[in-house]
Amino acid sequence: MTIYQGYDLAALDVQYDIEATVDDLDSYRLEFGALSEQVLGSENIQLDVAYGSAPLQQIDIFPAAPSGDAASPIVVYIHGGYWKVGDKASYRFPAKVFNAEGVTWITMNYRLAPDVTLDDIVDDVRSAISWIYNNATDFKGDRDRIIVAGSSAGGHLTGMIAAQGWQSDYGLPENVIKGITAASGLYDLTPFLHTSQKEYLKLDDASVQRNSPWHNLPRQDLPMQIIWAGKETVEFMRQSQDYAKLCSSAGNLVNTLTYPEHNHFSLAREYTNPESDMVQGVLKLIEAA
Repeated sequence: MTIYQGYDLAALDVQYDIEATVDDLDSYRLEFGALSEQVLGSENIQLDVAYGSAPLQQIDIFPAAPSGDAASPIVVYIHGGYWKVGDKASYRFPAKVFNAEGVTWITMNYRLAPDVTLDDIVDDVRSAISWIYNNATDFKGDRDRIIVAGSSAGGHLTGMIAAQGWQSDYGLPENVIKGITAASGLYDLTPFLHTSQKEYLKLDDASVQRNSPWHNLPRQDLPMQIIWAGKETVEFMRQSQDYAKLCSSAGNLVNTLTYPEHNHFSLAREYTNPESDMVQGVLKLIEAA
């Protein structure tokens, strides 16, 4: 019996078992961890800065080198891990490339399932943005030039940052975010009402509606970069493609990038190359801010 997009339950579970698409998942974690260790000697970095009272409500700040009195634009990165694993420490490494461009790089942690619900996780990342906006001057960041990036579950959370309607609840302007870069994100959570993720995410129809970027679109003037890898599952690629089309049809300026040679996990390597289309796309978002 088909239950979603023509898949039966077994086939749908295969589509969303993204870890099964690679043989050496731990090698990526080790690679990015080692690269991230290399930036810990940067000047003026601030690690494990609290934006809330829970242990995982922390960010790492890698300020750009001071340039007179000018404040630097900010890129905030949200890690993936299917909302249940992952750590900001593995994604410190892009600071090297962005600091060289005069951009402050911030990575964030958030509470994880099953200890909290997806509503709580979305609240965490929005609270982190609020803290960054209100404290940007302390690290010479420009709160009027904040870009948010993320991959996988972090791409989903980036989409929920881009969504309209929540900003005033956190005392923020509607246009607090000036652009997003979301890679291999999960924008419609409907399939997780059926797959193994349902239980630890505590999902029901209402929470899927609340927490799907598909049902919570960005403001029309928000520029977006949507990225996917060619060696992902059909469903992962479709999620990115359909979300990009939906936002474009709603009036957003959407740039799409496809990397046929990458899988879901290797895609982050593009952040090590200052000339990559991914990095250059982020810099263009900053220029337009």
